[in-house]
Amino acid sequence: MNKWLMALILGCATITLAACGSGDSDASTDKDGQAQQAEESGDAAGAKNDSKEEAKGDDTFSKEYNEVIADNENIKATLRKAEHIIDKEWDEEKFVVTFEVENKREDTLEFQANEVSADGKMIDDSMLSMSQEVSGGKRADAVLTIENYEGDLPSLEDNIEMLLHIFSWDDMDYSEDHAVTIDLK
Repeated sequence: MNKWLMALILGCATITLAACGSGDSDASTDKDGQAQQAEESGDAAGAKNDSKEEAKGDDTFSKEYNEVIADNENIKATLRKAEHIIDKEWDEEKFVVTFEVENKREDTLEFQANEVSADGKMIDDSMLSMSQEVSGGKRADAVLTIENYEGDLPSLEDNIEMLLHIFSWDDMDYSEDHAVTIDLK
């Protein structure tokens, strides 16, 4: 009885896995059902046409800053870059700001973005994500992501203003804030 039950379970698992497998891995299709084989086949002409199309409708933005925001006995924070990323394949749009943060203390520090605004208008906290824990004597990249899952991003044309909030879970008396202005022009 147990052997028959085990065989039945294995048979069902095999059928399930076979049904989940991909059928044709040589060609993928886009939203209109047209085959996209230029990239996969290495067709140079097709690849050039694809990149030109992306450049025409591409509203992406990327700017390197490497600007020190704060440097004291406790921390060092450097604004590295800001990027506006549009992923048409996944229908996603986001704005990403990268900071390099260094903890000069012995205890662990938390780096967060507070009071974020774009072009003078506050951005809803549900669109923001940035919280980076950094151990004593270590460095890390703290990444602020502005992404709206339920609609369009707010206007991000002139600048982003925020407070870089740093605190310690181990020492509740310690916290510091640094005003940050990121010029997007």
